[in-house]
Amino acid sequence: MAPGDPLPSTQEAPAGSDVVLLDLADATAVAGWTTVNDPVMGGRSSSGVTFSDGGLTFAGTISLENNGGFASARGPRDPGIGRRAAGATALRVRATGDGKTYLLKLSSAGQQWSYVQRFATDAGVPRTYDLPIADFQAVGMRLDPAPDAPRTVDPSRVDQLSFYILDKQQGPFELTVRAIDAAV
Repeated sequence: MAPGDPLPSTQEAPAGSDVVLLDLADATAVAGWTTVNDPVMGGRSSSGVTFSDGGLTFAGTISLENNGGFASARGPRDPGIGRRAAGATALRVRATGDGKTYLLKLSSAGQQWSYVQRFATDAGVPRTYDLPIADFQAVGMRLDPAPDAPRTVDPSRVDQLSFYILDKQQGPFELTVRAIDAAV
């Protein structure tokens, strides 16, 4: 293996390195992603997930009509995410945004809360967004605070990753994510 090559998912990573949680650089990795938008609650936002520009492109339009205002892209459940993320100190989202703020949601099957963290993107600039594990906040099903949840997310239990756009960011949006890594 050459320096800089990603480690195979079954190999332990040396301290201070990154482990690939999701590599979205091919269409098959993107195929299992789905969207859930505010029409489930009466809103009028729309979005879709496609493979383009070398990654998962989450794009659409946010509408504030009928108390709407959110769209989400959700990956398939994969227990391997938690195994690879064990011991992570941060998650690194390698993406190109549009200048809007997105939210990364970490979920675990059978758990009534999730953990979220927002990140503001730079329009048209490929960048790595570092999201410290300690800064993820516990939320309930509607992204409201979950005071009964453990204060800190356990990365080893995460089995699903999702992206959201909300916060009354009306109009078109586009985020292309190439990979999500765990800093260990």
